[in-house]
Amino acid sequence: MTTPSLLRTFRFFTSHAGYVVGHRAECALSLARAEQYARDNDWHAEWVDDDCPDLSWMTEEELQQPHEVLGCVLKDDAGNVLASLWGITDPDNSYMRVVAAELAAESMHNDQQINRVYAH
Repeated sequence: MTTPSLLRTFRFFTSHAGYVVGHRAECALSLARAEQYARDNDWHAEWVDDDCPDLSWMTEEELQQPHEVLGCVLKDDAGNVLASLWGITDPDNSYMRVVAAELAAESMHNDQQINRVYAH
């Protein structure tokens, strides 16, 4: 079922993610559904400083500049860690939303697989 909220979210992810050639809409819809699933299950993304990032991919010039390097930890309503990603360098708000949705998609998949196992 497509709701106005899901449609707005889909449009956001179409603009900011889902760049797989020929599958952009599919990827954007997947992220929109994952974000909604996370919201429905009271999952939340926590952003924390990455104290030990691997910046070996940066040039010497880039290393001289200040950078914000974060980790994103997706947690359930009880505070259990569902997924995380580290070394996220200089993210803007849109990219942070995409990362949180990608972690939610991974966790949603895991949650659905566990539910299938216990259903049998």
